[in-house]
Amino acid sequence: MSSNIRTFGLWVVVCLLLLACSHSDSSLPFDPNIKDLDMVELITGEEAQKAIDRLHGMAIPVVRGFIAHYKGGYGGATVWVSEATTEDLASEQIDVMIDKMKKSKRSPFSNYRQWNKEGTTVIAFDGMGQVHYVFKDKTWVYWVSADGRSIDMILEHIQNH
Repeated sequence: MSSNIRTFGLWVVVCLLLLACSHSDSSLPFDPNIKDLDMVELITGEEAQKAIDRLHGMAIPVVRGFIAHYKGGYGGATVWVSEATTEDLASEQIDVMIDKMKKSKRSPFSNYRQWNKEGTTVIAFDGMGQVHYVFKDKTWVYWVSADGRSIDMILEHIQNH
């Protein structure tokens, strides 16, 4: 009988270890396999955090972040994504970022617009030869940059995968 208990206990420990190992801080919150695009670089960890902070011109509180660079389609795309600690903080980060961009006289972005897509508020703007979409999914904040002919497909992919 005690042999069965030890065996059961060992299986429980193995299962818990497998579960712990399967959750990785490097797991993207979206399927990186986007139709007609090839991911050529994925920046994670501390390097991604530094790039996100550089983009904002200051350190911002994030749990983790990723930057995925793609080639193909109509000139490629970049997906910036960071995880905030709460949904409210994710919303606040977007609000502050967009407000600063709109108020900056040096901002390369213009033509701001906003709409709701499948329950998600999407803020779009143009600049640097691309269209940009900023939105959140729970605690995840996304900034997608791509050609106007492919950005809607990328948004749909992220929302559905």
